[in-house]
Amino acid sequence: GEQELVAGLIERKGAAVQALYRQYASTVRRVLIQALGSDRDVEDLTQDTLITVIERASSLRKVESLRCFVIGVAIRLAKNEMRRRAIRRFIGLDELVDVPLVAPYDAVMSQGARHLYRALDRLEMNTRLAFVLRYVQGCDLAETASACGCSIATIKRKLNRAESRFAALVEGDPVLRELLESEGAPAS
Repeated sequence: GEQELVAGLIERKGAAVQALYRQYASTVRRVLIQALGSDRDVEDLTQDTLITVIERASSLRKVESLRCFVIGVAIRLAKNEMRRRAIRRFIGLDELVDVPLVAPYDAVMSQGARHLYRALDRLEMNTRLAFVLRYVQGCDLAETASACGCSIATIKRKLNRAESRFAALVEGDPVLRELLESEGAPAS
């Protein structure tokens, strides 16, 4: 179980490291792509995330929070990467790239994904990360607050702002509005 996994990570056992990669690499990749809106550098950041988790495993207080801990590390690395990209763009070292987010065979979802990420790009960085954790990753409020390094009261305020902003962006985007309505989610 999780307790053995954490104990094995603390002792740097090979089987525990392999289990961590097996159980969490795809989750970390998904969180990073959702946070960054791009699959660029995601493999490197996934490795960095899992290495950091191994290095900091002894700081885990509650074993049941391993998933939240892993996601929190990924989110912090994503924030750092977003800052680096913004700086590179500002000084002209980084070109904006259109990134494949979804398999090309699903053209409708691909268009929906592009519109979703365009909307997410218009949210402030910390607000976006909270929104992705809560509504895309499905983390509960406590996990979201912990991963973002703030209190539940603060995360509720951030999420309220994010929901209002996102609802306004959806209203102004017919593709997103139609996609969310067809999924049964409220558009506003």
